[in-house]
Amino acid sequence: MKRSAVVTLLLLVHNSLQEAESAEALKPTNLPTELKQLRDTVYQQGTALVELKTEMKYVQQENTALKTKMAQQNKRSKQMENKVEILNKEISAQTAEMSAVKDRLAASEGEVKRLKKQNAATKTALDASKNEVMILKKTSAALNARLATSESDVDSLKKDIDRPKVAFSAALAASLGSLNSITNVVYSVVITNVGGAYSPNTGMFTAPVRGVYYFRFTSCSGNSGYNSGVFLYKNQDKLLNLYEYNSDGYVRYITGGLTLQLEPGDLVHIRLPQGYMLYETDTYRNTFSGFLIFTM
Repeated sequence: MKRSAVVTLLLLVHNSLQEAESAEALKPTNLPTELKQLRDTVYQQGTALVELKTEMKYVQQENTALKTKMAQQNKRSKQMENKVEILNKEISAQTAEMSAVKDRLAASEGEVKRLKKQNAATKTALDASKNEVMILKKTSAALNARLATSESDVDSLKKDIDRPKVAFSAALAASLGSLNSITNVVYSVVITNVGGAYSPNTGMFTAPVRGVYYFRFTSCSGNSGYNSGVFLYKNQDKLLNLYEYNSDGYVRYITGGLTLQLEPGDLVHIRLPQGYMLYETDTYRNTFSGFLIFTM
């Protein structure tokens, strides 16, 4: 702006000089005065020119400073452009990375949805498995109960199998009595003798194991004027005495029985008292029986 003002001022000075020269040419000639005026004018114009040159020097200095500033500004602008280019590259890279992240996020969301569906299916299958396990547990409990019962039954059967089998029944072969002394009754006709604990030779039952046994006997009378009956003995101890007097000769029966706890080797037998009679035919009217109830 200062440079334009200086140029304008120079143009004005030049125009003034030309106008002055034209005016002097038209005036009458007055050389000393005119020279003096011309000299003054030239001096003034020279002074103005010096001032203009000085001003031009300042203007040039300012232009140089402006050029330097412009160069610096251009340099900074170039740096800014480089920075902007770098930033654009970074933004492009970040945009690409962001796009990749979005793609990965979309893929992750799809995977999450798939895993949720799979998890739901797994949960459903797990619930079904839990229900099945509960059913299996109940079934297992029932089977265990049945197994326990079966095992108990097996144990009972084993005990039954392992338990000695003892049972017998025997009968008189013929009538007996009357005798002068108490006598062992020998039931020689063996009907049953499981385990062989009864002897048809002595009429003695010998306990094979410790346990509870049941014994029963039947006696028959048919002789008028005689007592009929028997004694039941355990070893040498008389336990039972049943009898009846026959006054008319009609057939009569006496039956008795006991449950006894015996040790191995204990003897159980029947005795006929002195003067008593037992009436027998071929129909087993007089019998002696026993069997093992359970071991101890």
